[in-house]
Amino acid sequence: MSAATTGLPPYDAGNIFARILRGEIPCKRVHETPHALAFHDINPQAPVHVLVIPKGPYVSLADFSANASDAEIGGFWRAVGQVARDLGLESRGYRVLSNMGPEGGQEVPHFHVHLFGGRRLGRMVPAAP
Repeated sequence: MSAATTGLPPYDAGNIFARILRGEIPCKRVHETPHALAFHDINPQAPVHVLVIPKGPYVSLADFSANASDAEIGGFWRAVGQVARDLGLESRGYRVLSNMGPEGGQEVPHFHVHLFGGRRLGRMVPAAP
């Protein structure tokens, strides 16, 4: 099943994360495995702000969970946990966030998670007015 058959937008191979994976754009790497790449966000929103992306062409978590192999899924989530441990986030706490689509605030159409830490984090979603 592809992104197109699930109602998701098609994968754009020209997106910035695809270009980072191909080595066309540099990044400040934190961790890399056969299934995932973690690097510092260029516009950090917390003292620790790292992105973890799967190496496959997935648009969203729904696309990733439906179409990635068990090895890709396991390898990706193990990498997320390893990065949190390596950065010392486990003892004080951290947030894992993934945005999907325009209403979710997704800026790059490649599934990824943000790891935020290094300070007390505010509410996930502001209270309704």
